[in-house]
Amino acid sequence: MDTLKKAGAMLAHLDLFHTMLDLRSLLQLAAHMEERGDRVTLISAETITLVGQGMTSEPALSTSKGATIQAATAYRVLQGLKGHDAPEYAVTREELSALNARAVTELESGDALRAFAETLTRVTATPDAAQERPGRTARRSPENETAEAPAA
Repeated sequence: MDTLKKAGAMLAHLDLFHTMLDLRSLLQLAAHMEERGDRVTLISAETITLVGQGMTSEPALSTSKGATIQAATAYRVLQGLKGHDAPEYAVTREELSALNARAVTELESGDALRAFAETLTRVTATPDAAQERPGRTARRSPENETAEAPAA
């Protein structure tokens, strides 16, 4: 398989990658809270409010390590992890870490990660020379076709 085909095989796993990225943002939020000494964060679809020695309310937070956490993403992920709708979620950094750990455990035992592992095995396997498809012939451009067509 060529690189483009291998990349294309990964498209089926975009939801898994997005989920993992979203969960990572919650870990980054927990680390950011710990770094700042915040005790709790309030997350709505529009803002993340950190409560600790000071109070900060923003639609997106940037950590000291350069990560950006969007309120809308954090809200959506928490909505799924907590399993209920609320206009705002209040979580401690310990709860964020515990929710994330539970989500990772569920991902590890789920079908999505198993399917990804199968795809990864398939695209990294050394192809047998007999199984490889012969190369394609170059396509003709419209200019070449017109030049070779007989004049009417």
